[in-house]
Amino acid sequence: MTSQSQSGQSLLTRSRDVTIINIDARVNNNDNPVINYLKPGTYDVQFIGQSQGGMYDAWSRWNFVYECDENGENCTTGWLNEYYIKSSEFIISVPTTGVYATSELALSKAKSTSFTLKFGSDISFYISDDLLADNQGGVSLAVKQKHIRQPPSLLGNLVLFGLLIASVALTLFILDP
Repeated sequence: MTSQSQSGQSLLTRSRDVTIINIDARVNNNDNPVINYLKPGTYDVQFIGQSQGGMYDAWSRWNFVYECDENGENCTTGWLNEYYIKSSEFIISVPTTGVYATSELALSKAKSTSFTLKFGSDISFYISDDLLADNQGGVSLAVKQKHIRQPPSLLGNLVLFGLLIASVALTLFILDP
């Protein structure tokens, strides 16, 4: 099942396993983040592009690309892959891995992260820039909760042990004439 909701100009897409967060670089800075409620747990956050269901490949704080090397890297201005995640429990800064000539190159060099929430809360996703009008693109993130298998509890083990003893006793009682 998939549902969608608006947050600023950014679209959240939720499915059973993954929430896609789309951070619009012209709208969603620290003053106006994309906000999504998450339950307690551990989450993996993967930087994704348009080919993986996101709205964006990367973002730029400039409206032009300038002075890149022959590989399209180490530009003076260009495309970035940095983003921030904030809750009442933490602030995560995922810095850009460089400044690139194309959004596709920035996407290919992007880093993913993970975090753990002790309590359910609203989580803010945003880019850091005060002048949004000249920005381009955005950040798309796939947020997926890790399902960690919990070991059986002590109480559960005691109940199973008790049932085992009771079944052995009942079997001996039935078989003993």
